Amino acid sequence: MAKQVISRRDFIKGGIGLTVLSTLPYAPRAFAQAENDRIIAAAKSIGKTDLKGMIWSSYYIPMQPSMEEFKQATGIGVGGIQDISVFDIPQRAMAEALTRSPQFDFFHLDAGMIPSLASAGLLEPLDSYMKKSGFKIDAVGEYNKLLTYKGQTYGVPTDGNVHVQWVRKDLLEDPDSKKRFEDKHGKPLKFPETWDDDFQIMQFFHNPDKNLWGSGNLRNRANGVTWYLMMLYGHGGFPFDNDMKPTLNTDAGRRALEVYLREKAVAHPESPGWGAPQMIPRSAGGLTVAAQYWDGTIKLTENKEKSKTAGKWLYGVVPGADVGGKRIHRSISSPLTALLVNKYSPRKAAAAYLACWWGTLKASEQMVGDNVNTFHDAWHRGHMTSKIVQDAYTVDGLKAVEKNLQIACPPIYLTGYLEFQDQLAKHLSEAYLGQIKAGEALTRTEEEWGKIVKRIGVAKLKEDLKTYKAVMPKIAKPV
Repeated sequence: MAKQVISRRDFIKGGIGLTVLSTLPYAPRAFAQAENDRIIAAAKSIGKTDLKGMIWSSYYIPMQPSMEEFKQATGIGVGGIQDISVFDIPQRAMAEALTRSPQFDFFHLDAGMIPSLASAGLLEPLDSYMKKSGFKIDAVGEYNKLLTYKGQTYGVPTDGNVHVQWVRKDLLEDPDSKKRFEDKHGKPLKFPETWDDDFQIMQFFHNPDKNLWGSGNLRNRANGVTWYLMMLYGHGGFPFDNDMKPTLNTDAGRRALEVYLREKAVAHPESPGWGAPQMIPRSAGGLTVAAQYWDGTIKLTENKEKSKTAGKWLYGVVPGADVGGKRIHRSISSPLTALLVNKYSPRKAAAAYLACWWGTLKASEQMVGDNVNTFHDAWHRGHMTSKIVQDAYTVDGLKAVEKNLQIACPPIYLTGYLEFQDQLAKHLSEAYLGQIKAGEALTRTEEEWGKIVKRIGVAKLKEDLKTYKAVMPKIAKPV
């Protein structure tokens, strides 16, 4: 995507300014006004200023109306943004850290970068601003922990982005299919509880001759790693031991790889080169059977004006695995897109209060409930009972989101996140394409990870590991 700076004036000219607020259906609603008033009071003490952020315009557009409201109340607004894809911002933010640049006041990016950017000295801790303004990240379960590092909060979420299990309701409830499935497998055809259940359903309905493909999951290099990590966690695995030695080539890691690779038999042959822009329309068009996918896509598939499959999906908890006599379910949130503040900015306090404002129920409900600009996904406890958000997701879809948020895991939550992630993604992709043997994917990744650990430092990463383990979910399945 071309990089450009978008000014506040340009947005207002485009019709996304204060005038929009009076036309939106949610504008007159009563919100948790006390929280908003406290943030405004704290922010007013800073004085008027315009901020500059690094943020993808696809995310920023639905954030604009609430920003204008904040500017009207406090004098603090956004004067311009550098429009960069959320997938490219981490590298750019790291470059800013290395130069200690004050150019950008905030960054909107994957929270998996928090350990790396905090270690590089770029990030401002937000706890003191949250305390002064009486703001808290009122997330489902312990999801707010995914924004912390070494006991401090460094980000405010705007996009929950958790994986949810999808299965075609019309296929599962077809009487003939139910009989044939039970005759073949000796068990009822129902929503999958385990990874094997999920694969059996994909296999059963997979029919390329009718342009129906069992799997709607991604296996491209950029995104496939997210699915593997979810499966690793779900099989009781973890990427490292307490001494920072890689632990992928274990029973859990090998089983997760088997589950990851076997879907090739029920996936479209071109899918290793696809991302969400290719896969999501296929699901909305009725060409896939089942998947674990980012929850915000529900807003598209349930939009009757844009989807051929509205009302034809069941949503629920991602599959589990039986480990040591206990079934474990683990979802993943990656990228968990959040607002991070630049410690070197002379306007860091203003940026922190704007971030808090965007994290309120009032502002976030507007962003998450937008079923046109569907980049922001539910995360706030208040979203789960919001009529606006329910209308966008459906009640059942939102219940599934809430359950998966309770068991959401981070990606590799360590300094060096991008390096660890890239090596795992590379070797998974090569194994899926048949360029290397399956077992080599794990051994080669472990070899490369060992080099990264040595380069960053074992002692440093062992300290990070404490945070990584602390932010992992503690419950085996949602309540």
